[in-house]
Amino acid sequence: MTGGSTLLAFDFDGTLAPIRDNPADVQLDRAAAALLAETTQMEGIVVAIVSGRDADDLTARVNAPGAYFIASHGLEIRAPGGVLVRDVPPLSVELHSELGREIAASGLRVETKKHALALHWRGVPYEAIAPVVEMFRSWATESHLDVIEGRCVVEARRPGGGKEEALRWLARAVGAARVVYAGDDITDFGPLKFAAENGRALFVASGERVPPPGVTVVGSFRELFRLIREEVKL
Repeated sequence: MTGGSTLLAFDFDGTLAPIRDNPADVQLDRAAAALLAETTQMEGIVVAIVSGRDADDLTARVNAPGAYFIASHGLEIRAPGGVLVRDVPPLSVELHSELGREIAASGLRVETKKHALALHWRGVPYEAIAPVVEMFRSWATESHLDVIEGRCVVEARRPGGGKEEALRWLARAVGAARVVYAGDDITDFGPLKFAAENGRALFVASGERVPPPGVTVVGSFRELFRLIREEVKL
């Protein structure tokens, strides 16, 4: 890669904020907020938050006007100051009635996003609801939607985009000489590989995911933020 800046990018849930049973309860970690406030003001550092959340949802949880927001797994991108860079029409799709009844009876939660429907089961034993989750995956495939796997969540999403594609685009757009990416889930594996080849990849460990090759595994937010500070020499 050519250029002079460092692209410093973070996943949100599980990387900058602790995961909760209900996604609506997730809040940015205080130390993460302080780190973002500092790094977005640094010369030669471009900061990006990369998430499967809708852009409006993400920007409401992260006060970082100097950062890029890559939302909806890359289907929405906002530049610093909220300038719209990319967006696509909202998803218009409904679950069929049988699947809707099965989900309601199983205790699963459906989150309606701008470009996806997400099925959550955190706090519910997977063995008890696995057939319903498989029904959801099959419905998504039959509806020509992308199936996105997460930690105790699966999404049926409008095709296109992707975290890795968006990160590669942003790296080119800002002329990044180096990419540092931090993530914690399967959807981060592509961006982590790209960062490992062009800078550094940091993976926040959990009992729910086996780290991909070529990454630095960290065991806590505190360790992650310490390593980021070393990277940017704060």
